[in-house]
Amino acid sequence: MANQGFSMTKRQNQEERSRQTQARVTQATIECILAKGIRATSTVDVARQAGVSRGALVHHYPSKTLLMQAALEDLLSREVESVREMAVKVKAGELNFDSLLEALHEHFKGDLYMVTLEYLTNARTDPDIMKVLVPLAANFNDSLEQIWEQLVASANHTSHQNRIALNATLCMMRGMGAQSIWRDDPELYRDMLLFWKETLLELGFSASDAKRSELE
Repeated sequence: MANQGFSMTKRQNQEERSRQTQARVTQATIECILAKGIRATSTVDVARQAGVSRGALVHHYPSKTLLMQAALEDLLSREVESVREMAVKVKAGELNFDSLLEALHEHFKGDLYMVTLEYLTNARTDPDIMKVLVPLAANFNDSLEQIWEQLVASANHTSHQNRIALNATLCMMRGMGAQSIWRDDPELYRDMLLFWKETLLELGFSASDAKRSELE
């Protein structure tokens, strides 16, 4: 019995070390992609950034394709978790309509979005990346739609209209994020966000369960 307990503890320790190594490698992959892009990132670069041997990296991810897939899955899974946290705040009354738009704006102007742009560009010609991207991105959008419905649900709009309003918002946010690569103009983007808030409010989209905050 003692030997069985020792073996189980040893196996659990090995599994934990393996998870920690995988987490370091996927995070290092994201950092390398942000700095150099997917095509210029090599497994040698990632191993060096993660502080592991290339042999250890290859043990977990035998090919660059598998490594890129794992990093993308980790990235989007974390993004989905952030959406779930927003959902909790919605239910607790800590997040209103304006706050959600601000949170989305922050999401689409940060480093993580720049990494997803790399994946989007490569997915167009890489079926392996596209295969992983589609379900994870759909999960992310579904989570956002659930939050949006909680915030703006009313008799004035159908679920389809709510969905269109959300996706138009996401497309605008993505566009601002992409444009920020070559145009550094925070004031313009803030004014665009204000314009879009006012447009949505004029169309009757606002928080259904809380008093609408004042536009700044």
